[in-house]
Amino acid sequence: MKIVDIALKDLVRSTRSLFLIGMAFAAPLLLTGLIYLAFGSIASGNLSLPDITLGVVNADALPADAPLDASFGESIRSMFFDESVRSWITASDYPDEAAARAAVDAQEIGVAVIIPAAFTEDYLAGKKDTVITILQDPTLSIGPTVVRDMVTSLLDGIAGGGIAFNVLNERLAANGQMLDPASIPSFFERYAAWYTDFQRAMFHSPEKAALVVTSPAAESEMSDPVRSMMGMMMSGQLIFFSFFTGAYAMMSILQESEEGTLARLFTTPTDRTTILAGKFLAVLFTVIIQGVVLLVAGHYLFGINWGEPGSLTLSLLGQMFASVGLAVLLVSFVQNSKQGGLVFGGALTMLGMISGLFTANIEIKAFDLMGNFTPQGWVLKAWKLSLAGSPANELVAPFLVLATMGVVMFAIGAVMFRRRFA
Repeated sequence: MKIVDIALKDLVRSTRSLFLIGMAFAAPLLLTGLIYLAFGSIASGNLSLPDITLGVVNADALPADAPLDASFGESIRSMFFDESVRSWITASDYPDEAAARAAVDAQEIGVAVIIPAAFTEDYLAGKKDTVITILQDPTLSIGPTVVRDMVTSLLDGIAGGGIAFNVLNERLAANGQMLDPASIPSFFERYAAWYTDFQRAMFHSPEKAALVVTSPAAESEMSDPVRSMMGMMMSGQLIFFSFFTGAYAMMSILQESEEGTLARLFTTPTDRTTILAGKFLAVLFTVIIQGVVLLVAGHYLFGINWGEPGSLTLSLLGQMFASVGLAVLLVSFVQNSKQGGLVFGGALTMLGMISGLFTANIEIKAFDLMGNFTPQGWVLKAWKLSLAGSPANELVAPFLVLATMGVVMFAIGAVMFRRRFA
């Protein structure tokens, strides 16, 4: 019972330290919050932009001798009328450039794409001076940029088709064969179908696209990837500051030793082992409270799903064992509180860096390798598994490693403390 009384007394003393409170709770939440806010609308789960209103003037026609089924102008036009973009692009046909310009000036449409006559013929002939004109409302920026990128991407595909056609001819010629003219339309048709599917997958298919862009009317669930990213960022902060909290809470022994209160406490009938055990338990309580508060805050403030209860518990307990054990070990080597600040700042920051805590969202093999030799690295492995939804049985190995590390470091530090205050 005396151990608990001593622990509670030290815990109350810790809560009076604004520096420790700031390091334990304010700093990790503030840093994670700034990162969260920096992503703006992405962090809320959607990247939205206003609906794009588009006008198309297609004066292009298919040359009589072209080995194609449709003109390039028609391919560009149909891209904006495709069902995959109807949720965020409203396209209309206009008879000529003058009508499209008038619509842009009247703000009936935000962007107009003008495809000139003989565009397909000139493009097939290799002419470089025939261009597609894109008109835009000067007050808009995102919509015209998206349209321009779509047109450029399609023209790149057309150029790619020409390159593929030339390569096919060269390979056949190298084998002493010639391309059957009747198969040319089929070749371009297959290439066009492939490139169209590629474009849809890249720009319009939510399950395949790297970034989904939607209008306000189109709901898109992006919360899981963003929350996963925030979970990794928050876990790095949680681990880093957990080890700092343990070390600074443990430093109360040095401060009491300098103030003389520890010596007076040793003169009481209470055994020194009991006194030290109580102070160690206070550090344990501090780290547990910090972990629980940050986990709850991360869930409700940033929408982080920390994983299954069993996995979460093993990760938190492993972190607790490792941070307290390392705290006891580090403080046992420090002679006074002034040295403690330098040792903790340097040692814990270095260990955090080489363990990959500051680059938790990036796979860096060097950090992954070095993390195998640090307690922070093993805690990060545990949280990655938990955040990925792994069951508790997959976290048993990292937990046992962390528990072993923590017990060994704690035992060494405790022996050194007993010798110092013997």
